[in-house]
This record gives sequence, C-alpha cells and structure tokens, in this order.
Amino acid sequence: ATSDTHKGKGVEVMFTHNKAGVNCYLSSLSAAAPEPIPGGYQAGQEVFFTGSCQTLWNGDKVVYGGRGKVLGPATSDTHKGKGVEVMFTHNKGGVDCYLTELSAAAPEPIPGGYQAGQEVFFTGSCQTFADGDQLVYGDCGKVLGPATAAT
Repeated sequence: ATSDTHKGKGVEVMFTHNKAGVNCYLSSLSAAAPEPIPGGYQAGQEVFFTGSCQTLWNGDKVVYGGRGKVLGPATSDTHKGKGVEVMFTHNKGGVDCYLTELSAAAPEPIPGGYQAGQEVFFTGSCQTFADGDQLVYGDCGKVLGPATAAT
C-alpha cells in the first residue's frame, strides 16, 4: 500500500471496475471468496427498514420505511450471521440491521396515515403496564412505526 495509513498494513489492489489501484487493509482482504451476504442480499442492493425508529449513539437514525443500500454482512457480534450493514440516506456511516428489520420492497404505510417520527397525543384512558410503562391522557409521543403486538 502506498498511503501512510496503509503502509505495512495493506496492499494496493486493482479491482476490475476501477480505473486505478486502491489501498486496502489486510483485514479487509482474503485469498478466498467470502461467504454470501446473509438473507440473499447483494452489496449495493436497495433495502427498506421495517423496524421501529431509532436514534443511534452517533446521531445517525433509522426510521420505518427508510431507504438504504446494503454494504455487506453485519459486523457487530450481536448481528453477525443474522443481519447486514446498511448505509441509510442522510447517515454518516453504515448501520447493522437484523434481517427481520429489512425488506427488499417498500413496507406498507403506517396505519391511520401517520408518518414515522410524527408527533401524536394519547387520547385514550390511562393505563399502566406490567413493566411500569404508562399511557396517560394528553401525553405527547412520536410514531415509531406500525404496532408490533396485538394489544
């Protein structure tokens, strides 16, 4: 490798689709073809997030219906073999997602015409759940996605 960050730690590689050699760390190369990406996805394939909205530690967000491109297999210990890394629009970096939270097709709209992240108010009767969570008349919240349970 010729760049200072790669010297002694990598090699320069000419990939068939590039015009020039690219410096690659040794940890990112193999003499054998890699395992397929889980779920039958392909690198660069468009996917949609079908899980609940989340804001990650670095400020990146995943939202229901969010569109992204598959980067490769998930790399975190919790997601390895069960997910893929996705670059979502407007994020700074890739996000590991479980296969159960992704779809190759756009998901169904959220019921009631609501949008992910939309502010809503609870107008039902107050309730307390076994885990201590509560629904209180007039409370404000944000839509995360479609309901995930039959309750």
